[in-house]
Amino acid sequence: MKTKLIFYLNFAFIRLLLVVLLVFQFGCSEPSGESLQLKYEENESVTYDEAIAYYQKLDKEFKTARLFTYGMTDIGKPLHLFVISNNKDFNPENLRKKNKRIILINNGIHPGEACGIDASLKFADDILKNKNDLLRYLDNTVICIIPIYNIGGALNRNPYHRLNQDGPKECGFRGNAKNLDLNRDFIKNDTENAKSFAMIFHHWKPDVFLDTHTTNGADHKYTITLIATQHNKLHPILGDYLNNEMLPELFRKMEKGPYEMTPYVNSMFRTPDKGIAGFLETGKFSSGYAALFNTFSFMTENHAYKPFRDRVLSVYHFMISLTEFTSENAEKIGELRVKANKEIMTQTEFPLTWAIDTTKFDTIKFKGYKRKYKPSLYSERQTFYYDREDPFEKNIRYYKYFKPVTIVNKPEMYIIPQAWQKVIERLKINDVKMKRLSKDTTITVETYYITDYQTLSRPYNGHFVHSNVQTRSEIQKIKFYKDDYVIPVNQPTNRYIVETLEPKAADSFFSYNFFDSMLARRGFYFLGFFEKKAFELLDENPNLKEKFENLKKEDAEFAENHYAQLRFIYENSPYLEKTYNRYPVFRLNKKEPIPVM
Repeated sequence: MKTKLIFYLNFAFIRLLLVVLLVFQFGCSEPSGESLQLKYEENESVTYDEAIAYYQKLDKEFKTARLFTYGMTDIGKPLHLFVISNNKDFNPENLRKKNKRIILINNGIHPGEACGIDASLKFADDILKNKNDLLRYLDNTVICIIPIYNIGGALNRNPYHRLNQDGPKECGFRGNAKNLDLNRDFIKNDTENAKSFAMIFHHWKPDVFLDTHTTNGADHKYTITLIATQHNKLHPILGDYLNNEMLPELFRKMEKGPYEMTPYVNSMFRTPDKGIAGFLETGKFSSGYAALFNTFSFMTENHAYKPFRDRVLSVYHFMISLTEFTSENAEKIGELRVKANKEIMTQTEFPLTWAIDTTKFDTIKFKGYKRKYKPSLYSERQTFYYDREDPFEKNIRYYKYFKPVTIVNKPEMYIIPQAWQKVIERLKINDVKMKRLSKDTTITVETYYITDYQTLSRPYNGHFVHSNVQTRSEIQKIKFYKDDYVIPVNQPTNRYIVETLEPKAADSFFSYNFFDSMLARRGFYFLGFFEKKAFELLDENPNLKEKFENLKKEDAEFAENHYAQLRFIYENSPYLEKTYNRYPVFRLNKKEPIPVM
């Protein structure tokens, strides 16, 4: 009995010792509260695995932080979202009810442009540890961070991807796992990354959005430049506030710190000292996409020729300035977005394409280097360079105003046959509310016919994009079927709806080939048989015959071309299929009852 008691006591002691050892071991592996060991000072950027591990540590250490996953990416790994909420509420609907402003920061869309990845880690760590009293900005603001968006590109890492860039030693690749540029995919959604991003975006509905980038081009003194969404393109309530209050204050805040900022250096001419232009980011770009939903949107473009350390710290300081401004103006930003969302539901006219207004410009101070020429090392030609020994500071023109070129009146609703599932899927992903027909029915609608367009000879990000689209419209009675989709144009998502479904829009679904099958004929005629029928058609239709005879008089080539004459008659006859070149998204312009579920 005594032996057994000693055995059990020894066994209990061993178990207790093992527990103590395990607690000690795992306790030591928990975050210690010290700063994350980032290596940007040594010209190194974190890897994908290191970044996620850092965020996991912060999740474990702080109850005010949480790391989520949303959907998958093309490489087979989930897309992460790190959220900092000082009241420990991670429900975006609750946070909006509490009048919190939500900032979404996206990093690594081009993983070779890595400065935002490291800056966001430092930013999150410093806020959670309340360095420099940063936590005060989260009284009315929530921070959401996508650690690395292009995971496939981040995993494709080596020292050779960014030739024209000063560090880091290794970085990821611009293309994703499908070799697509993710910053050209926000409308067309070819990638799982873009679909997962849309889940995040529409779940959290950010008030302010930032996408971090690096750029090259002209050399100048600035480490950080900024693309703001084109203010003319926003709802006027938001555009005026962005242009007159938000942007000037953001530039002032950065000027007070160690990294002065200038607008993105998009030269109008050969050198920036002759003037720079605003960047028109349409819906295929991240910031242009976010602006479709009345979100204040920005891209930092850090200067590739500046040291990686400074690129990281400059975008870090911009994150602080952006958060500070959002916190200081949280009430105003919320009020403006609510008002814009309401007004856009009843807005009747929508611009589809834009052009720069060269008659208007601002004057800004610019600090650059003179562009000079020297003999090439490899040929007799002259090559240009920017002489850092010959700096200048001068006022230059900033052409930041755009004017609409194509404007459309919205319909009451669009009707899309259920056959076009790829389009329907994208509308659903982007929070568009739809109804479905409850039975087969014939409806009088406006329909477009595509009369002309240009197509790229080589693919652009996986598509032979159409542009310069021309249309004519007809009023027709169309037979629709049970479960076809009806999209009311009375939603906060109206801009997205119109700019994807109107074929003339810059980034419409038509431009990205979603409807190309309707550009081909499925019905034909046999020349020998149709010749007799053609002249019967002319005899039966005096108006058609008159048009035919006039064309022969006006066009000598047509008058001599037997095949062209038959084609003209066929294309103006009832035998021509109605669906040829007919755009399969239909406009209902009147409020009338239709059978919907």
